[in-house]
Amino acid sequence: MAPVIHELKKTAFEISVIHSGQHSDMADPMIRLFDIQVDFNLNIMRHGQDLFDLTTSLIPKLKELFIAQQPDLVLVHGDTTTALLTAQTAFYLNIPVHHVEAGLRSFDRYNPFPEEINRVQIDVLSSVLYAPNEVHKQQLLQSGRTDEEVVVTGNTVIDALQYIQNLEAFSERRPTMLQEIDPDQRLIVLTTHRRENHGEPMQRIFEAVDEFLAEHWNTLVVYPSHQNPAVKASWEKAKVRSSRFKRLSPQDYLSFLHLMKRADLILTDSGGIQEEASALGKPLLVLRETTERPEVIEAGLGELVGSDKDRIKERAGHYLNTRWEEKPFSFYGDGNAAKNIRAYLETQL
Repeated sequence: MAPVIHELKKTAFEISVIHSGQHSDMADPMIRLFDIQVDFNLNIMRHGQDLFDLTTSLIPKLKELFIAQQPDLVLVHGDTTTALLTAQTAFYLNIPVHHVEAGLRSFDRYNPFPEEINRVQIDVLSSVLYAPNEVHKQQLLQSGRTDEEVVVTGNTVIDALQYIQNLEAFSERRPTMLQEIDPDQRLIVLTTHRRENHGEPMQRIFEAVDEFLAEHWNTLVVYPSHQNPAVKASWEKAKVRSSRFKRLSPQDYLSFLHLMKRADLILTDSGGIQEEASALGKPLLVLRETTERPEVIEAGLGELVGSDKDRIKERAGHYLNTRWEEKPFSFYGDGNAAKNIRAYLETQL
């Protein structure tokens, strides 16, 4: 959302930025990196909270805030439960909702969970839908939305990617880890955190990578770990043996982007990283059974491998042994999504 915030700050609109207060250890560095001024921090994070706790704590705070501020419009991004609860609260108060990154679908209500149902509901609650590309627009039109309600803008994740790469600090802040990697060594970047992979599936993913490293001595894996206790539990049960399987603390976005640019292969169950990998021209194994970004798979940039150990090892070997041409793809726009959103709003409000 950072590119949208920056663009709207250039207008005559009065902009208020709301931060739920979740995952401050990961969010705060992003807020600083993108130079965002948070106007309202709802501070809802509690140890061990689940989706029920999040719902019962966030909606009352949003209700109170919206009644006090009386916004003319609420913008939400993506498919998080926070985005859904924000859209719901605004809808209950008859405040128009605009959805950034609308129309994505895996067509499996439990993969990803709860994001697939979240984004479907946010789209229904929203009066204007900003679709990343024509594929997602058509999915919205097929669901009954009208052409006037859907605006193809590109995805702001590409704007953010370009913004960071253009910062002077980007070239100056290469992670120490990169200095320790031999130029001839193959690098795999791994991320996994989704709820549907918690437990045995995630344990299988870690075991597959560990076994793969035992057979590929010239490969290093870096794994910036998620803070969720369920992720940590899966790591501990996997009993990783390889010294070339490097578990890192969560990386700030700038450092993580450096790691992706150096990577020979990316393994992830993240949605946004699928887009970033395609924009960087990197091969990708998606650690999920479905994806709401099928254009990445259809273009041959990667494959769905789920948590199947044999498939992960076999396909990782395939991509590392294949001469890969790093050709960036622009499925999600040219980095002007936020400008397109701003231009639309200036003609409507």
